[in-house]
Amino acid sequence: MPNYGFAIDLRKCIGCHACTIACKAEHDIPIGVNRCWVKTVEKGTFPDTRRFFFPVLCNQCDAAPCVSICPTNALYKRRDGIVDLNGAACIGCRACMEACPYDQLFIDPNTRTAEKCNFCANRVENNLLPSCVIVCPTECRIFGDLDDPDSAVSHFAHSLPVTVRKPEKGTMPKVFYMAAEESAIRPEIAARPFIFKEGQVLLRPLGAVEEDPADPGHPRVDYDVPHDEPWGLDMAFYVLTKGIATGALLVGALLWWLGYRATLTTLVAPTVALVFIIATAAILVIDLEQPQRFFYILTRPNWSSWLARGAFILTAFGGVAALWLAAGLLGRTTVITWLMPFAVVVSVLASSYTAFLFAQGLARDLWQGPYAAVDLLAQSIIEGAAVLLVATPFVTTNDVVYRFLAGTLATGIAAHLLLLGFEHLTPSPTLHHRLAVRSILKGAYSRVYWPVAVLLGGIAPLVLLHFAPLAGGAWIPMNVTAAIAALAGAFAWEYIWVEAGQSVPNS
Repeated sequence: MPNYGFAIDLRKCIGCHACTIACKAEHDIPIGVNRCWVKTVEKGTFPDTRRFFFPVLCNQCDAAPCVSICPTNALYKRRDGIVDLNGAACIGCRACMEACPYDQLFIDPNTRTAEKCNFCANRVENNLLPSCVIVCPTECRIFGDLDDPDSAVSHFAHSLPVTVRKPEKGTMPKVFYMAAEESAIRPEIAARPFIFKEGQVLLRPLGAVEEDPADPGHPRVDYDVPHDEPWGLDMAFYVLTKGIATGALLVGALLWWLGYRATLTTLVAPTVALVFIIATAAILVIDLEQPQRFFYILTRPNWSSWLARGAFILTAFGGVAALWLAAGLLGRTTVITWLMPFAVVVSVLASSYTAFLFAQGLARDLWQGPYAAVDLLAQSIIEGAAVLLVATPFVTTNDVVYRFLAGTLATGIAAHLLLLGFEHLTPSPTLHHRLAVRSILKGAYSRVYWPVAVLLGGIAPLVLLHFAPLAGGAWIPMNVTAAIAALAGAFAWEYIWVEAGQSVPNS
């Protein structure tokens, strides 16, 4: 079988966009989205300026991250090396868009499913060249079998000084460029003053390099296509509701292990867990572009995808919470004792698996940090302890329970702040990561990070918990206030983490 690849000689590209138009015509691609396009970068100051054209398309990676993360096997690698997509199996979760380091997947507004370049597989199967190759007036695009030593593309890729996009990602892309300008092939280098979309001026990506008046000759993007962030506020709510659910059951299980067996642990903790895990599932389903296909994730799972694994983990968690609640309602304390270790295990798994899911979003360097799984567990402890602390005055006056919940909340907050310090104050491994962190500490997200995530949700609750009375009803106002503030701060950080991770451009 052949192993198809592309080579593009940028010395010949004139930026005519014939490839873009041919692709749209061949595949009926709607306005506003593109399978391929030509990015333009300008460099220098007048009159010594240069314009660099950079055609971009799917890299058909040998180790395609979009295939690994797709929960329903809608994306797959063909025997000829082309990464293709079965739209009928796509649920529209947009995880593939987060995984692609090259920003080459999008949601087709007509079909509401993912879409991408597939090297015109329909033409290749009929011994025709891809449409973008046929129309290129300067023949700068070369297509063929990379494993055929006599092919032009093989000679180009293996014998000439070529480069690929983001080789450090380890995806082994199969689109090779000759004479690529660094500021064009590396999207995080060039400044982006603004972009257009269908006649509207949009703000530049919040994590992009800013224009420096002191350096007017710095490379700047002159033309690119805009891409919306695949995951937004909905994912922040998903992390919050899941954290409340898993944290409530985990903290309830710890209280049960310590011997506290009353309404808070038999009924309140599993009820909170069940209600909020159902809310989590509802958020995930509603957020899909094809919500009626949500069950595909259970009936045709891709076991390499943490999105698919997470669906089964959440299902198991919901089952344990439901059994715990049923046992509590029936007064079967022996059953709860038997369930307790399982509750701890599924709570920890359900809390932390999201870190591995986001890490499969290979395009987002902020999500690749080693602390995310532990931090998500700390956040779930914060959120679970906070909700139970708010509920405590309605079900018990036991000061021992109050002190345990307050101490657990304080421990979770301290661990979370410590992990944020490690994450944001240690040197960034990549420029992409550094730009994302800068958007948090000094950029657009700093207006939420410092006053809400750190001060309101971190330092203020610790102060309130420290000075709150240790016994009697007097502790209620200060500690309920601390719990609510901690919830607000946790949600603020989850929103920032989701948004800032996507703020640096990938194309």
